[in-house]
Amino acid sequence: MKRIFQNHSIPVTRSQTLAVMLTGILSLGASMTLLQAAFTAPAALSESSAKLVKVKDVSVAQSLPGGEAFLKQQQSDRLPPRVANAVLVDLSRQTGINVQKLSIKESSRQKWTDGCLGLGTAAEICAAVIVPGWRVVVTDGSKTWVYRTDNTGTTVRQENSNPVTNLPGNLPQSVATPVKQDAAKRLNLTTDQVRIVQADKKTWSDGCLGLYEPNILCSQATVEGWQVIVEANQQRWVYRTNSSGSIVKLDQTASLPNPVKDAVLQRASRQTRLAVSQLRVLKAEQKNWDGCLGLGDRNVACPRILIRGWQVTVEAGQQILVYHANENATTVRLNRAASQIGNANTINPTKIPTSELPPSLGKDVLFRTISSGGITGRTYQTILFNDGRMIRQQVSSNGATSAEQKYQISRRELQQFQQILNQAQLAKFNQLSYPASQGAADYITVTISSKQGTTRYVDMVQDRLPEPLQEVIQGWNQIIRA
Repeated sequence: MKRIFQNHSIPVTRSQTLAVMLTGILSLGASMTLLQAAFTAPAALSESSAKLVKVKDVSVAQSLPGGEAFLKQQQSDRLPPRVANAVLVDLSRQTGINVQKLSIKESSRQKWTDGCLGLGTAAEICAAVIVPGWRVVVTDGSKTWVYRTDNTGTTVRQENSNPVTNLPGNLPQSVATPVKQDAAKRLNLTTDQVRIVQADKKTWSDGCLGLYEPNILCSQATVEGWQVIVEANQQRWVYRTNSSGSIVKLDQTASLPNPVKDAVLQRASRQTRLAVSQLRVLKAEQKNWDGCLGLGDRNVACPRILIRGWQVTVEAGQQILVYHANENATTVRLNRAASQIGNANTINPTKIPTSELPPSLGKDVLFRTISSGGITGRTYQTILFNDGRMIRQQVSSNGATSAEQKYQISRRELQQFQQILNQAQLAKFNQLSYPASQGAADYITVTISSKQGTTRYVDMVQDRLPEPLQEVIQGWNQIIRA
C-alpha cells in the first residue's frame, strides 16, 4: 500500500487508508473515480461513500472499522426475498406469465399513508396508520408493472393493472386503457390478453366520431382522435376514440371478420345475381342469436342455446338485404322481414303433376334428392337415412339403379340438418315446382323430398327460391360436400 501511495505522492491518513483498503479488497476493478471518492471518505463510512463500495467479501468488510454498520445499511436497502416472491407470484397469477420470465427492475423503501397502501377504493375502510413497505417495479422485458407492498409482503397491490408498454403510433396510455378495457369486457378476457396492433391519429367528422346511431344527436364540430385496432381471442376489432380517451366507440362494420363478410357477400351475389363488386356492406352488428339465428317463427321451437354471430346489412343496387350469420359464417340466413327486396327476382311456382311425383319416402329415410338433366342428361338419387347413412346411385331411364356409393355423416351433422328441415316447414312448398326461364338450356332439375312433402326446382334459379328452401339446399350441400 505504501508503494502505491508513494508512487502517486499523496499523503494518506488512517481513515483514508481504511476506505481505500475496503475498496481495493472488495472491488479490485474499481475505477479511479471510485478511488478518488474513497480518498475523501471519513473513518466512519458515510452513506454517500458506502454506496460506491461494491461488497464482495462480507467477512473482510465486517473486520474493518465501520464495515459492519455499512453492511447492515446496505442489507436494509435490499428487497426482502419474501416480498419479491409475493409480488412475482401475484403478477404471474394475474397475467398468466411464468414467474421465470419476470424480473424485478427496481425497488425502493416507502412509507404508505394507510393500511390500503394509498390504493384503497371507495368501498374499502383503510386503517389510518403509516405502513412501512416497498415500491417494486417488475418487467417481463417488454411491459412494466408497479407494485406497492408492506414490509413483509403480506399486503401486495398493483398501482395500475394495465402494464406500461410502448404503444403503436405513440398512442397515449389514457386512450389505450379504455380501449383494452372495452374489448376485454366484450370478450370476457383480462386486459393483458388484449393487444393493440395499430393506432393512427384521425379527425372525425362529428361528435359521434362518424358512427351513426339512431336517436342520437351529434355535434357537427370535427373531433381529433384515434383509430385503434386491437387483437384478442383470434379476433380483430377497430375502435374510434377522441384524443383523451373519454369517448370510445367500437366500429363494428370495420370489425366484421373477413370470412363472415365474404360469405354474406357471396350469398347476396347469388341471390341478386349481381357481382360482389356491385355490393356494399352498409352496417354490421355483433349479435347473440338463439338456435334459429333469431329467425324462427311461432310454429318452430328454436333450441335455447347462445350462438354468437353478426347481423350484416348489404346494399345491392336498389335492394337492402339483411343477413344473420353465426360467428364463423357456416350458416348465413336472409332476414326477409328486415330487408327491402323488389319483385324483379321472384319466381312464380307451378304445381307438380301427380303423375310426376317420385315415390314416397320409406319410414327409415329422412331426406332424398333426385337430380337429372345437364349436359350428360344423367339422373342420380341421393338418400339420407335416419341413422346418418347416405347412399348415392345412378338411376337409368327404366328405373334400374347402379351400385351404391355409401357414406356416413356424424351425429352432429345429422342433428343440424334435422333442425334446418324443421325450421323450413317444407309442407308449405309441397308439390310446388320452380321452373327455368324460357329459352334456358343445360340446366339440372332437382327434386327434394322430406316427410313433409316434395318440391322441385332447377339449379339456375336456386338463389331466387324462397329463403326456407335455400336454407335446406345450403344445409344439404354442406353435408354432401363434406
